[in-house]
Amino acid sequence: MPRANLSPDALTRAALDLVDADGPDALSMSALARRVGVQTASLYAHVRDLAALRSAVQAAVFHELADTIGDAPTLRELANAQSAYAAARPARWAMISQPVERNEITGPAASRISALVVGSLADYALTATETVHAVRFASATVAGYLALESAESFAHRDETTDASWNRALDALDRALRTWTTKGPA
Repeated sequence: MPRANLSPDALTRAALDLVDADGPDALSMSALARRVGVQTASLYAHVRDLAALRSAVQAAVFHELADTIGDAPTLRELANAQSAYAAARPARWAMISQPVERNEITGPAASRISALVVGSLADYALTATETVHAVRFASATVAGYLALESAESFAHRDETTDASWNRALDALDRALRTWTTKGPA
């Protein structure tokens, strides 16, 4: 077998393929080495360790997701783009829920997503501090719904989830339009 053409980018692409095929929990240095046809030790010349590999994969997913979302989305457009990505790439979407290294969460890929999320709240009258809380609320609502849908938690009913999804987004919109800073900080 010819030697694999190894590079950090090539290994990240191979790791994404591995995640697509076997899920995020299957990502390991030995599984990646098998996938690219080399000894595990050969990977360490290109990737520091498993944490660095996971960070590279998450960064790639964040960039893909940002490309899917597009520029200057409304909150509904952002949520629908996330839903479409989660449906098309469920294993990659699940990588977003994996623990992220501090340097990755402040890196360019995650910052790009963060800017899109913050931008999607531009239609709401929120202070900078309240935007932080609103981002957490909106992100938890969307991610939670998509996680439950991915786990087929809604499959016990005949109705499609489309109406429920739209009602959840309507409720999220109403909550943000009536957002208040009253109450405990």
